Amino acid sequence: MKAFIYTRYSTDRQQNSSTVDQERVCRAWAERQGAMVLEVFSDEEISGTVRNRPAYQRLLDRVGKGEFDTLLIEDLSRLARDSLEQARLLKLLKFHGVRVVGVSEGYDSHAQGEMLMAGIKGIFNELYVENIRFQTRRGLEGRVLRGMSAGSWCYGYESKPCIEDNKVVGYRLFIKEEEAVVIRRIFQLYADGYSPRAIADLLNREGVPSPKGERWGDMAIRGNQRQGRGILNNRRYEGVYVWSRNRKLKNPETGKVVRRARDVSEHVTKEMPELRIVPPELWAQVRARQAQTAERSAAKQAVAGAQARTGAGPKYLLSGLLKCGVCGGNYVVVNRYQYGCAKYRHMAECACQNRVRVARDLLEEKVLAVVKARVLTRESLARFAEHLQQQATVQLKRADEGSMQHERALQEVNRQIARLIDSIKAGIDPLIVRDELNQLNDKRVMLERQRHEASPRTLDASTLVAQALERCDKMVEQLDSLLASALPEAREILRELFGGSIELTPTDDGTVRVSLTGNLAGVQALMTYPASGAKGKINDAQRAEC
Repeated sequence: MKAFIYTRYSTDRQQNSSTVDQERVCRAWAERQGAMVLEVFSDEEISGTVRNRPAYQRLLDRVGKGEFDTLLIEDLSRLARDSLEQARLLKLLKFHGVRVVGVSEGYDSHAQGEMLMAGIKGIFNELYVENIRFQTRRGLEGRVLRGMSAGSWCYGYESKPCIEDNKVVGYRLFIKEEEAVVIRRIFQLYADGYSPRAIADLLNREGVPSPKGERWGDMAIRGNQRQGRGILNNRRYEGVYVWSRNRKLKNPETGKVVRRARDVSEHVTKEMPELRIVPPELWAQVRARQAQTAERSAAKQAVAGAQARTGAGPKYLLSGLLKCGVCGGNYVVVNRYQYGCAKYRHMAECACQNRVRVARDLLEEKVLAVVKARVLTRESLARFAEHLQQQATVQLKRADEGSMQHERALQEVNRQIARLIDSIKAGIDPLIVRDELNQLNDKRVMLERQRHEASPRTLDASTLVAQALERCDKMVEQLDSLLASALPEAREILRELFGGSIELTPTDDGTVRVSLTGNLAGVQALMTYPASGAKGKINDAQRAEC
């Protein structure tokens, strides 16, 4: 039997030795059965509810290539804690003739009744995760209702352990007065008519540390009133602890955690007057001013119509493509008609000195003209192709050298294996050289894979150029038609065409220098370059200024 081993543990609260122990019991089973372990795949600190695990994906890539016939795991929960993913994988392995063995639970995909056992184990593993979530939420809810913290850090407070019967049963929040002074000042400034941006600028000028120890930004103060985020909207400052506003959901493909708002009926609210930092009168004044601001904003959006900002994504042609040449931050739409530096807008001169705004219509017109006249020309693309072919030649040479190194190393390993086999034929006990032979076999498999990955791929420059020109023509044609009807789609085409950012730098005479700067990513994508091309600074054929 040729076996692979897969191990996994979920969180950083588990011991790192967990995967080592799993591998040990799997190797013990393999030794008893006379199986040869070729490779071990291990994922650490990754939940079994996530499919996109690095080692797990590498294992899936090897299925169907005939490299192994047995997969060893400690138990089925190591493979997945999602019953559908577990069933999908077991069917895939069965189709390719791979036997799956859970060495600690007695599961064997070749045994009679294995489908029933796998189904029961899959449901059990999934329910296990759900039960942990339920118990965790129930425990945290109980702490909140008993007047303790649910664990979330909050500016203005510090937590101290709550001890009962010489045991820590939770943590209680206490006001941190040096931060409470800043909070009350923010509320008072806002009630007096200061904007969140002006408050952030004032705090930065005075050197007051932000909650994260960096510079203050207006969003940290303004936040989101509906979601209860931001200094001005945190009900804890009025003495009300609100928990479970949002729930966390994990994307089963990527493992990325996203927040989704819960219904108000699911919120857990606890009156805690001892946590009040902001007096009731001041809290009411801030709420009243926020209501007035919201009314004015709604009126402006009604007048602006389709171009009003609604949070549905960028609405302008160059949104997300512009960079400030002074601070490196983004240039964003500051109103319907102008682009400006985002850092200067939100944190003023303490973050960036670039206060220059650029007319949106003029900038879009100039950039489009330069892209079409200077960048998207056949001559420019031909120079790109020449540069890429030079890079390809260098890479092919390196690939040849790497392939030869792997070939020489593989030949040496094969010679060593042959010598060991000759020794066995000559009468040496196979048990003496078994471990060394297994190690050499593992090394041979690894070198064969590396040799295959390093093998050069042929390039045809003329074909690449023809493909690039054809695709360029289609994209420019699409760009012209989308400019009038679908700006977001036009923006994505523009991003792909030049593959870089648009840098805006103020000059001494009061104008702005606009540069298309970036690397070769866009053109490589345009040309569907098959090798891993090197990045580099753009040359005159790729740079344009207006």
